[in-house]
Amino acid sequence: MAIWNVLIKDEAGETDEARAERALFVRERPFLLVFLFPALALLRFRLWLALVGYLVLGGIFAGLDALLSPPSAVEIAAAIGLNLLVCLELSTLRLRKARRLGYREAGVVSAPTRDEAERRFFKSYTFASLPEVVAPRPRRGGYTAPGFVIGSFPEPRTS
Repeated sequence: MAIWNVLIKDEAGETDEARAERALFVRERPFLLVFLFPALALLRFRLWLALVGYLVLGGIFAGLDALLSPPSAVEIAAAIGLNLLVCLELSTLRLRKARRLGYREAGVVSAPTRDEAERRFFKSYTFASLPEVVAPRPRRGGYTAPGFVIGSFPEPRTS
């Protein structure tokens, strides 16, 4: 069984059918082809910043290789490590890009194929159940955002 993260983007005045058509299903698992061809996988999913980072790190490794002349085992380990990093983090990169584009997480489904994941998800999901996104307001004494607090005393105290 595979785990699928489901993301949905809301547009004002849009029908439920249109939202369902644009639902994004992201599979949580590493792929062997991504390990072998990480740059092509990053291009395929249009992860431009990750591709630039991959190429910059590859360039740094190539420069260090020319400068330091390490043993070939170190060169191979660095290349494998970089490809493994992309392979393991590809689904996370896709989720972050989708969130940046305005998608919200709607749920998680366990199914062997994408078609089965869609059937299972939409069988029990209603679009009215999407949580309302409310931006956190700054509090006196510190700024709070979802998941963390900046400041020594985020809550005002009364003596």
